[in-house]
Amino acid sequence: MTPPQSESITNPFVAPGVGSIYDRGRPYHHPRSLARLHALVGDAPLGRALDLACGTGMSTVALSDLAAFVVGVDASPEMLGVARRAPNCGYLLAHAEHLPFPDAFFDAATCCSGVHWFDQLSFFDELRRVLRPGGWVGLYDHYFMGEMLDVPAFAQWVRVALERYPLPPRNPQVGDPHSLSPLGFEAVDDEFFVDDIALTHEQFCDYQLTISTFVTAAERGTPRSELRAWLLESTAPLFADAPTRTVRSLGSITCSRRL
Repeated sequence: MTPPQSESITNPFVAPGVGSIYDRGRPYHHPRSLARLHALVGDAPLGRALDLACGTGMSTVALSDLAAFVVGVDASPEMLGVARRAPNCGYLLAHAEHLPFPDAFFDAATCCSGVHWFDQLSFFDELRRVLRPGGWVGLYDHYFMGEMLDVPAFAQWVRVALERYPLPPRNPQVGDPHSLSPLGFEAVDDEFFVDDIALTHEQFCDYQLTISTFVTAAERGTPRSELRAWLLESTAPLFADAPTRTVRSLGSITCSRRL
């Protein structure tokens, strides 16, 4: 069954100024994740596809390699204002719980790292409405695991960072394929995989500024320049003897088909 909703959940990624920071700092893992997703659902050609919580369009452009046309939807004007472009992509400002599309309009839908900000009951009702029967949905995520390979001191840095900048509240994580079975969909498959990414010191700090802890801290009044200065200073010893460090992420894919 669908998890209960929390009345206190707010999405920090709609805050002013987030878009350009997100686009600069977030790793472009989406083609790798979507290749795994496509292998799970099959390679039948897609006409129209929907990319929800599209952010700055990284996931939308990646999906456009698999579909004739993709619509990216996001609730943040800041994100859409810097969205990446591709010939067969369009963008729309809207909420995932209230989609301005006809019934059975899309062949497929994806959502990367966004479902935990939605009212999930309303989201799946809308998703069931706009997908054609037999159309599929792929929910995928890319979790920062708090691991830096071969750097034991990183664990202590993560603890300090979370004490200083706590995680904001969110809805239950439905990127976990065992967390729910929405009505009107049948499970296809799911997968977890490790995705290791090498980052320079600057890239690592830019990436951290796109994570909800630091996005929320900025929204609550801490200047982003102050956050970045703290990140650069506090992590400098971790990069003292290497130009790059490898950060471990966990990829999660959940595939369902509309009945």
